[in-house]
Amino acid sequence: MHPKRKVLIFLAVPVTAIVLLATVLIYRTVSITNVPPYHEDVILDDIDHNQAIARLSRAIQFPTVSYQDHDSIDYRVFRDFISFIEREFPLVHEHLEQERFGDYSLLYTWQGSSPNLDPVMMIGHYDVVPVDDHTLDNWQYEPFSGELADGYIWGKGAIDDKSGILSNLEAAEYLLESGYRPERTILIGLNHDEEIGGRGGARVMADSLYTRGITLHFLIDEGLPVAEKIFSGITSPLAMIGVAEKGYVSLELSLTQEGGHSSMPPRETVIGIMSRAINDLNDNPMPGRFSGLIQESFIPVSPELPFTYRMALANLWLFRGLVESRLSDIPHTNAALRTTAAPTFFQSGIKENVLPTHAEAIVNFRIHPADNVISVKEHVYKTINNSEIVVKEIEGARNPSFISETNNKPYLTVKKTIHDVFPGVPVAPSMFIAASDSRHFHDITRNIYRFRPIRAKPEDRSRVHGTNERISADNYREMILFQIQLIKNSSSF
Repeated sequence: MHPKRKVLIFLAVPVTAIVLLATVLIYRTVSITNVPPYHEDVILDDIDHNQAIARLSRAIQFPTVSYQDHDSIDYRVFRDFISFIEREFPLVHEHLEQERFGDYSLLYTWQGSSPNLDPVMMIGHYDVVPVDDHTLDNWQYEPFSGELADGYIWGKGAIDDKSGILSNLEAAEYLLESGYRPERTILIGLNHDEEIGGRGGARVMADSLYTRGITLHFLIDEGLPVAEKIFSGITSPLAMIGVAEKGYVSLELSLTQEGGHSSMPPRETVIGIMSRAINDLNDNPMPGRFSGLIQESFIPVSPELPFTYRMALANLWLFRGLVESRLSDIPHTNAALRTTAAPTFFQSGIKENVLPTHAEAIVNFRIHPADNVISVKEHVYKTINNSEIVVKEIEGARNPSFISETNNKPYLTVKKTIHDVFPGVPVAPSMFIAASDSRHFHDITRNIYRFRPIRAKPEDRSRVHGTNERISADNYREMILFQIQLIKNSSSF
């Protein structure tokens, strides 16, 4: 064979491979399409939304604050709030059975026409976190004013979570007034101590239901929102249903050495050693995984992504590492990829010219379902690699939740309801990286969904447990419609 022909054949092989590869990549990318889901138009003109908005405003004006020091909690306000609920929702209190747990958590049972069906449970909480006095000047309106201004209802609990529990009650009151009776029993739980762990309210409530042998069709609690502008290049909102919840553990790191005068320091003080340990944990996070749940979260929004992003997601066999690296740079997606570590406390030293003898630090871990408390501790020991540092687990640790099904009737009921109230909005399962009272109900259902139909932009993240918490009046109307439709769909779907 002529030498030139051999060269041409040699060059043609890689060119052909490149063309074939490009064809496969492009074909898989353009194959990603979005089929609009079926939905029912939800239009209820007979709801008095102005009254509902005014009730939420008044509910926010009750400073139902939970403090870690239980002796600091003013339970008179909690009793006043319960009296307010009883006055404002008379039909709920006339027709639904009411029980109390831990004195201040309420459970309403709306008996369905088919008692053989497992009930649906809708829960939330009415306690709020304390206001940081240092931030008072930063509030546009007083934290417990319930101000109605600029199209919003302002104050603590507007998002977390008085809008959630009141929209449940508004839905029940409306349906009772219209003569509706559900086929499936509906349980509505209003918990009073979620912000401090829920052990006196939700935990007692769940234990009581378990003792009675009650199994839930599904439970829906506070959780992920209808997120807007969640990723660069995505114009459509994305409704995310939390089908799993991260675990939690705080580890105390402590080190003790000899002290002395600061004029004769050792090569490393306890502050330096402990600082290096913290830096090592920051620089060596636990592995991230773009697979399973978080990968499933991207499927509904993939058609709306820019072409290069779609190509990466459609061809993870080639680009998985690149996708994981990019998502690791974004705080909220990084938190869904892996177990995160956040140093939250560091203390050492007593005087500026005295070498400290002791240093303490606390690192809070939010545990990915692929990890557990034991694997987190093993990672810490291996990463800091210092036997002189004592690692102690702080009380309250828990492993991640199970992952609820996403292809069964309970999940599809929630998904359909979202489509009914938010037509055209993609729905995706996702990871709830915070904590909720739903964790206390693991023994009575495997179908737990953490979702609130709250429209949230990136800048709204700092409002929850922060300053200027608010919810738009229009969005609160959508929340009430969602709860009404969820009760109806739970009976018929």
